[in-house]
Amino acid sequence: MGEIRWGDGADQSERLGTSRGDPTIYTDPARLALERDRLFRRTWHVAGRIEQIPEAFDFIVWERVGQSVLIVRQPDASVEAFHNVCRHRGARLATESGHCESGAFECPFHGFVYDSTGNVVGVPERASFDPAHLEGLRAAPVRVEIYGGWIWIHMDPEIAEPLSEFLGPLADELDWYGMEDWKYYSESTYRVDANWKVVLEGFLEAWHTPTVHTGTVRGGFEPLRGTFASLAAHSMMVVPITALDIDSVPEPVVHQAWADCQYLLFPTAFINMFPDQGNLITVHPINAEQTLCQGYVVGRSKAPAGMDYEKWDASVARSQGLMDRIMAEDLAISNEIGATRDSFANEGNLYNTHECRITHFHQQLDKYLVD
Repeated sequence: MGEIRWGDGADQSERLGTSRGDPTIYTDPARLALERDRLFRRTWHVAGRIEQIPEAFDFIVWERVGQSVLIVRQPDASVEAFHNVCRHRGARLATESGHCESGAFECPFHGFVYDSTGNVVGVPERASFDPAHLEGLRAAPVRVEIYGGWIWIHMDPEIAEPLSEFLGPLADELDWYGMEDWKYYSESTYRVDANWKVVLEGFLEAWHTPTVHTGTVRGGFEPLRGTFASLAAHSMMVVPITALDIDSVPEPVVHQAWADCQYLLFPTAFINMFPDQGNLITVHPINAEQTLCQGYVVGRSKAPAGMDYEKWDASVARSQGLMDRIMAEDLAISNEIGATRDSFANEGNLYNTHECRITHFHQQLDKYLVD
């Protein structure tokens, strides 16, 4: 049944510890440039759900951290990804997600043509180029894998470890849900006037719930009783749900079935999992002062025992609105923090044991950023 995350000895908050943050990591453009080159380029990112590209030659244009990537469903149902950048003069091959009936992408600048895997298959005025420059020409590849129904990409295939290795113990946790068989419902986009780490930190602790989420989450959770654990670079938190009464369950407890389990998918995604539905949020910087988030709603394709499927399906669909309202509350606080970014009083954040996952998050960031 995997690791025990609830009960005596399960909580790692004391081991993960407390810390004090450096305020310059949220404001320094040089720090963001370092994160771009040493963190975002070297890690896996969630780029969407496989249900978003159900048919051959459906594609997603994913644009984050200064990168533009084409993710294309193939005729054999596999997925390929490559940089959405023409090798001739650097124009984008596509500007928005959609469907390409021919399976070929034509650069709007001079008409170079790429097949659905990124190979150059058409060169205008071919005789005017050096043949050596055109040999084997293709769009720069991006590694792509599917796990749990989610599309994951890595910008540098030459250094990318297999996704299973990157996820490590996090996959042991998420496997229980079987999200590859869940239904994708909807998504929302959010823009925030704060550094991306400020935004992500808000998802790594729950003790702000009684003060921030007064308009959405009216009880039902016990955030101060949560247990915490590190999962290599990732981390998790188990928050009791009053209605499920996890304390009445004989040990060992299958926490996924009895609690709100919140996971950091290091470094740029967070997933909030209930036993039968969940929300995944991606968090990427626009610049040092602004952040773009994408929120997804997923749920089991079969209703929980004793519940009519149509009612279940409608309930999960409506949860998109709840996610939007909860995000509005979270991001309003992020905006408030962003508003004081240049204050002379900013001497560094203080993280307690309820915020131990933030301490762990910054420790993992630092490992990527060192020379």
